[in-house]
Amino acid sequence: MQLIQQQRGMALLEALVALLLLACGILSALWLQQLGLQTQRQQVHRGIAMGLAQDLAERMRLNASQTSAYSRSWGAGSSGTEPDCTALACTRSELAQWDLAQMQQALNTQLPQGDAAIFALTGMAGWWGVVVAWHDSSESYRTDTTWGSPSCPSAMSCWRLFFRPAW
Repeated sequence: MQLIQQQRGMALLEALVALLLLACGILSALWLQQLGLQTQRQQVHRGIAMGLAQDLAERMRLNASQTSAYSRSWGAGSSGTEPDCTALACTRSELAQWDLAQMQQALNTQLPQGDAAIFALTGMAGWWGVVVAWHDSSESYRTDTTWGSPSCPSAMSCWRLFFRPAW
């Protein structure tokens, strides 16, 4: 009789160990899924930032005579008084203001805490840079500060694009 009770105890112990292993496996799979989702989200944000930077570079190329009007530092949001160039014809300087307002709207709606800085490169006449930043507490994609470009704010990831508006 005692042998049967010991066997039942071992079967219960084996079942508990199997349950523990199953729980560890499920938790590991969930952790890997979470890492995959986080990586995918970072890639999506990086793709959006690349698109926004490229869009502004093309707008600056089309309005090359007004490149200095596009200069912008971190945290410079739109004033809300920009002209609507879709409804009425705009001057080149108004077009620059409108382009920046369009970029700010895209930053606000497409990236978490999105921000941008636009600057002339130091020591590279005629070249400009756009840095697009988004909130990323792990700072998974930080870029350097070459050619006098502003550093990426803390708890943000940044995408940089350097280009020449006028050939």
